[in-house]
Amino acid sequence: MSSSGSKTQQIRSLSDLEVVVDTDFHLTERQEDFLPYLDDPFDSLLNRETGGDDYGFLSSLFPSHGMLGPVTIGKVDNPPVRTKRQVLDGKELIEWDRAIVTPTLNLYLGGVHHHELAAALASAYNEWILDEILDPDEGIYGAAVVAPQRPAEMAEEIDDRADEEGIVAIMLPSSICNPIFGDDKYHPIYRAAEDARLPIMMHNAAGATMIRFPSQWQAMKRQLPIHVTAHPMMHMVNIADMLTQGIPERFPDLEFVIQESGLGWYPYFMRRMDHDYRAAKYDAPLLEKMPSEYLADQFYLTSQPVEGDDDPAYLQSVIEAFDGQNNLMFSSDYPHFDFDMSEEILKTIRGNFEVDEVKNIYGETAEDLFAF
Repeated sequence: MSSSGSKTQQIRSLSDLEVVVDTDFHLTERQEDFLPYLDDPFDSLLNRETGGDDYGFLSSLFPSHGMLGPVTIGKVDNPPVRTKRQVLDGKELIEWDRAIVTPTLNLYLGGVHHHELAAALASAYNEWILDEILDPDEGIYGAAVVAPQRPAEMAEEIDDRADEEGIVAIMLPSSICNPIFGDDKYHPIYRAAEDARLPIMMHNAAGATMIRFPSQWQAMKRQLPIHVTAHPMMHMVNIADMLTQGIPERFPDLEFVIQESGLGWYPYFMRRMDHDYRAAKYDAPLLEKMPSEYLADQFYLTSQPVEGDDDPAYLQSVIEAFDGQNNLMFSSDYPHFDFDMSEEILKTIRGNFEVDEVKNIYGETAEDLFAF
């Protein structure tokens, strides 16, 4: 049980922490950043033979997300993050020592209808971040993106990227994917990531999620209901299917990072899974443990958005309800409109958790999980 004992008073600011790791620091890449890294035939089709007039095709590579525009939640007017210099500007603001840069546009990769092109876009993005963004000397690390449409080809991509300096994870964009992630189709990706000892990061994109489940975004009249529901609901669907199909039992050394979905849904989901599993164990015959035990052993959660940052007692109860002292990791989501400043979150937990628990959340757990 956590407490607000005198030891926690040692953590007064970020300077009292040995390391701060931001596990979801976003690039805001655009197509023109990484399309030059495409190989043929897509290099010729998209970069050269169009002669500057692509008849609208380039704008259709990634699906529309259907949201009118971001709301403002009292944050700064954020600049884009498309260069290493802009990453370092964000580092100065957020005050991290290490960060895992994650994509924004490429979170919609599952919606690219041309499957070979989707795989080529994933490889091009990975080449771009290796050439232009990643720099371990500056604490800048990244996740290699894979296209869920082409698992066998992406297993080769994982093999190729696993030893690249700065690559510490695999990014599986988890929106719009059909089938969902318990399906045998994705076993090559899981096997390759497990063999490479790289965790899989699962990240939705709000509008992209609503193209498929639980309702098309056109059914919602505003951005607010989309953004509130999309991230956690798609994660629940994918993870429930993964547990039922025995993915963590099939790949016991593979770990997963659930990103940008808040915290409060997670304890509910764990208990809901356990409750239904007790009544229908026959429906998940590969499981040898309760679903919540697999979640505790192989799944991690990133912090943003911390929906209880104005209520420390609530936040403490939620974190303790899923043993977040050991499997919750700080993330900022910078530079997106609702990003979390690191000091703001610290103020809500430093009086309710022990020193070692705060250190775990802010960097120690990430240090153990990722191959920095």
